[in-house]
Amino acid sequence: MSRGRSSTDETVLRTTRRGALAGLGTLGFGAVATTSGRAQSSIDPDHGRTGPADGSFAEPDELEAFVDDLMAERIGDVTPGATVAVVEGDTPVLAKGYGIADVDARTPVRADQTAFRVGSVGKLVTWTAVMQGAQRGRLDLDADVDTYLGDSDVEVPDAYGDPVTLRHLGTHTAGFESALDPGLVASPDALDPLETVLVDHRPDRIRPPGAAVGYSNYGAALAGHVVAEAHDTTFEEYVRSEILEPLGMTHGTFAQPVPEERPGDLAVGHTRDGSTFVPGGEFYIGMRPAGSLSATATDMARFASAHLGDGALGGTRILDAETARRMHDVHHVRHPAVNNWRYGFYEYGPPDADLLAHSGATVHFGSLLVLAPEHDVGVFLNYNSDADEGDLEAVVDEILDEYGVQPDVSSPSPTADPNRRERLETVTGEYSSTLLPKSGPMHVADVLARVSVRATDDGRLATETPGGDTREWIETGPYVFHEVDGEDVLAFETTNGNVEVMNASNTQQGVYEPVPAPERRVVTGGAVGGSLSGFALSLLGWGAAVAWRRRNRSHGSDDGSEGGPDE
Repeated sequence: MSRGRSSTDETVLRTTRRGALAGLGTLGFGAVATTSGRAQSSIDPDHGRTGPADGSFAEPDELEAFVDDLMAERIGDVTPGATVAVVEGDTPVLAKGYGIADVDARTPVRADQTAFRVGSVGKLVTWTAVMQGAQRGRLDLDADVDTYLGDSDVEVPDAYGDPVTLRHLGTHTAGFESALDPGLVASPDALDPLETVLVDHRPDRIRPPGAAVGYSNYGAALAGHVVAEAHDTTFEEYVRSEILEPLGMTHGTFAQPVPEERPGDLAVGHTRDGSTFVPGGEFYIGMRPAGSLSATATDMARFASAHLGDGALGGTRILDAETARRMHDVHHVRHPAVNNWRYGFYEYGPPDADLLAHSGATVHFGSLLVLAPEHDVGVFLNYNSDADEGDLEAVVDEILDEYGVQPDVSSPSPTADPNRRERLETVTGEYSSTLLPKSGPMHVADVLARVSVRATDDGRLATETPGGDTREWIETGPYVFHEVDGEDVLAFETTNGNVEVMNASNTQQGVYEPVPAPERRVVTGGAVGGSLSGFALSLLGWGAAVAWRRRNRSHGSDDGSEGGPDE
């Protein structure tokens, strides 16, 4: 960075680093007020009404009561505050705040007034801006990104004989090494211009573009910079004028710090201190397009409705219908049997559910947006605490289940192929995620987050993480394995009898690559120290980027357990 950090900055950054390394989603959550302290439901009467979805909620009051019960189990325990929005088409059937926005000031959360950090869910605004540029002919998803950087100090170095494109950036397949830190600083005075941050934090290219998914905050920030360069403005100004204001997202902004004239209040991020929640430190994100958006639930409801409406909300259109559908189409296939990438959105839930999503896990905040286009339903949830992503998924999944938008998970039928045992032995080994750094000080996170795979005596596959999360899988087709008592899928890609990649359906933001024998570590037992293992698991469990173990709710194990720490 061209501007030095103060010792105060470094102290705050060290205390927040563990949470920050989750990578903004990719890949934060005492006693506070419970339901009696919740704000009133906030429904915007200006939205048009398209009619209810074919769900189980006959009236908005029924949905509200259902969500109230879900949140009553969490406010004061999982998080001090939360904000929720549910839309049906362009109708916000629920927008409500729960709990406390700031435990010191005791201010309640108001869905239409309290802005939360939405983390990497804000990347969807960035990718929408890219699609606007493509629609206008200013950007080409398949052109060399350097084409748009002629007047900028930012450049993508040549490698592998193939250029990086906006399609690669929007599907996290550019091949950049993960750096995890999105340019965090603890003071607004330490913020550099986006262009400077991109120059100073440029990661190495470690794999050919298009070869594999490897979640990259840098790639999203670079895409936002390309948008700004193509329109001769700043990224913050572009999204304000072309997306946020047209949609009526009046509290939304990527600017840091949030301008004083911005209406409403800002939620404070919290961390747990024993049995209570305390405010976390202030922080700012240098890679703004990757996750600096602050917005209310009603703001995010409008954004969700615009995407459900093929780019339109009421009389306002931010994308034409053809471009919106193009954005929502598949742009990168990891494997046909698992969840894949649309443009900016990843597929969510069972692979055949046709749900689009993005999560966010910035420091002391967590968020999740899921769209069900076939059912015209969208759900948004935001916490102001360091909660595990699995809890946000559990809440959203409960709502989606009540709408009937997720297919039932059936018991897998094993293949009768006599070569099954040979394939089990082929995939046995240790695997490393493309999400995590392969060099430098944070390489330890990669080492401690590896997954071991082995064959069981009864012909199943077993996986285990450093935290002891053991799961079993049944082969349903050559090199495709379905989770026992769950919805996840593993799919291996092989060449000449050797595994190249392991895809996990619910780990959309990366793939797993075999670790060469000389570099392997035992990922079970005493080889991993408790404190270091806990650090690695916080990356996997709290961070939005790796959802290795999702909570399967009614589709989970028979004993009702919530799953291991790697959710």
